[in-house]
Amino acid sequence: MKIDLHTHSTHSNDGTASPAEIVRACRKAGLDGLAITDHNVLTASAEAVELGGQEGLVVVRGVEISAAEGHVLAYGLSSPVRAGMAVEETIDAVHSAGGIAVAAHPKRFPSGMGLATAMRAPFDAVEVMNGGSSPRANASALRAAASAGKSKTGGSDAHRLIDVGKAWTVVEGASSEDDVIQAIVRGSTSVGGRGRDVKETVTYCVETTCGWVRRGFRRL
Repeated sequence: MKIDLHTHSTHSNDGTASPAEIVRACRKAGLDGLAITDHNVLTASAEAVELGGQEGLVVVRGVEISAAEGHVLAYGLSSPVRAGMAVEETIDAVHSAGGIAVAAHPKRFPSGMGLATAMRAPFDAVEVMNGGSSPRANASALRAAASAGKSKTGGSDAHRLIDVGKAWTVVEGASSEDDVIQAIVRGSTSVGGRGRDVKETVTYCVETTCGWVRRGFRRL
């Protein structure tokens, strides 16, 4: 199955589509599942579970947590994890809440934590295919994860409907959230899709810089 493990809805502070629209876009894109991973909130993720079931999609509960060093994707959580902690504290909190932790787009500035931190910390996996990252950044993350023996995930990081399904994780024989999570933990996943092209990179740089200035040079 193909599952987009990184999308953002209007419940996030930078998403433009509703959970229902994202679910329908995933079905239209030919995906088998999704995770809505809004910044530091689980509300859309919980909503997507019911909506996805109606569309015959596997939905993994997710959230993108703002740790001190960068962003952490967490899956399988039913309760939120506090933002602003150090990466290793964040991973511990995710595990204590029954979830798994994935280093999000580690090579991306300013929200990636860097490859050294992603490889050193006890992550369950590393996101090596992100639709909003450059091909070079994705390739670097893939090489580092392979060298360190880390599991791999992929997702579009879509903040707009047009980007849903741009990148994905492949999980064989999965039919539930638990199946997907266990495959990630075992390291039996692969990834597909693409990163951003030149035009998308220009747009990303402008939008990121403007957002960074508006936030007073603080990360999301």
